[in-house]
Amino acid sequence: MMSLKATRPSSTCDLSPSECRFAKTAFERSYSVTSRFAAVRAALTTTTYRLPSDFRLDLVQEILLALWRQRQAFDPRRGSWRTFSECVVANKLSSLVRRMRSNRSGQFREDSLENAPGLAAPSDGIELCTDVRRVLARVSQFDRTVALYLIEHSAIETTQCLRVSRATVYRAIGRLRTAFTEAGLSP
Repeated sequence: MMSLKATRPSSTCDLSPSECRFAKTAFERSYSVTSRFAAVRAALTTTTYRLPSDFRLDLVQEILLALWRQRQAFDPRRGSWRTFSECVVANKLSSLVRRMRSNRSGQFREDSLENAPGLAAPSDGIELCTDVRRVLARVSQFDRTVALYLIEHSAIETTQCLRVSRATVYRAIGRLRTAFTEAGLSP
């Protein structure tokens, strides 16, 4: 007589049966938290990229599907489910945004700069230049250097040119954004 007892495929998980049960229980317990996190990240993405509101639900579904597919990669010895799920969500959203950008499907806002709120009109170029100089005069020399490199280079190229970590450049970008926002020059 054949046994109907399911066996765990050895290729799906290198955890012990009790660790696999723990991982499954952790997923089930944290589903509500995970789904709320996915909804928040999807809403943030649709707002940031000004996508149609119905895209938000599609993004949530894509995120939850990615989490479901990646659940077997969760290892409780390496970290919490929350940390794992946040990484999966961030990676999936980055991939989806990259794919939408590369398709040039018209889903992203591509207004001209003169129509963007908070930016000076092209005829105000001299005043804008003066305002930018005024803001850069108030920041540290390093932040000024980062701002000047960013005119011609990407953030990653700037890290290579200045021989500093990405985190250092991104912190400088954050300080620059704050300085420009406080001066009323935010996009």
